[in-house]
Amino acid sequence: MRKFSPKKVQKFEARQIARIRKWQGHRPGFIARSVEFVVTPIVWTFRQVIPASTVEATLHGNLWLARRWAREGTTLRALGVSSTAELTEIELLHPDRVVRKIHRRAVLMAGGMGFVAGIFGFFTLPVAMAGALNIALRTIHRIGLCYGYPAHSEAERLFVYYTLSLAGTHGPEAKAVSLRALRELQATIAAAPPDVAAPQSADGAVPTEIREKAFSIAHHDFSREITKQLVQVRLLTSIPGIGGLIAIIVDTNYMRSVGWAARHAYQLRWLNDRGRLPEGI
Repeated sequence: MRKFSPKKVQKFEARQIARIRKWQGHRPGFIARSVEFVVTPIVWTFRQVIPASTVEATLHGNLWLARRWAREGTTLRALGVSSTAELTEIELLHPDRVVRKIHRRAVLMAGGMGFVAGIFGFFTLPVAMAGALNIALRTIHRIGLCYGYPAHSEAERLFVYYTLSLAGTHGPEAKAVSLRALRELQATIAAAPPDVAAPQSADGAVPTEIREKAFSIAHHDFSREITKQLVQVRLLTSIPGIGGLIAIIVDTNYMRSVGWAARHAYQLRWLNDRGRLPEGI
């Protein structure tokens, strides 16, 4: 395990906190706001037609597959540890190189998938949506693991869903809703006895209202991203020659936002758990 000087650790944490503040306050541009306005009624219709239980089952199934595909052992070896228990002793700087690599690979995978989806257009829509969700959940799970938070318990899986809701083109107000929910869930996890937090006894460890809120937020935000992709990409892939290019741009941008949402959410949690989070963030 790598060792870092206290000065280097402090400088890194200060830099990440500054980036988190900037990310929290970032507002989407005019094009993103225009697309948001257009898709809002479509999102509402989507939520009425598709039952929340279906979205919940889809999220569960995709996260299960993402965890099986996440290569946790490989990630731990890249971090220089043999078990997740050792990650409680690391500094925030320690997993940075591995996290950047995971983030970069996810963006490349999303670009490749987007290109294929763009070529075949609307016919590949179900596969493209499932693939984007699976890559996103796998990326969040692997980044969470790097910071010492594997998605083994129900509470940790809900944390992944909340983090997913932070991805995309959200303004500060929308981010604040998910971040408040994340802090509420984090407090619940911290208050749980160690045996309840363990994977084998995690079912039932989270209050019903928090669980329902997690799926409500994930349902709303993921359905919004689906309809955005329909408007921005899938309906434009019928244009010869540029459909694949448009798909690459949008899919890579979305996965880039997934990676940053995961990095910032877990960094906030790590700093808060150790009492290093400044007031007002």
